[in-house]
Amino acid sequence: MTPSPCINVCKMDVPSGLCTGCYRTIDEITLWTRFDERARRQVVDDLPRRRQTLASSPATSTRHER
Repeated sequence: MTPSPCINVCKMDVPSGLCTGCYRTIDEITLWTRFDERARRQVVDDLPRRRQTLASSPATSTRHER
């Protein structure tokens, strides 16, 4: 089973709607335990792109490298 990407740094970047710790949306965070393996894998596979998106956006909040 795909583990949660949470690193216990829970801060939402409002413009992107992503957590700056795990790069998930609030809906993905809330629904994670109900996601099937395919849905979890899709989220995790997209995290590098999301991290890059936040890294290249204007600094609106603290970013955390993983």
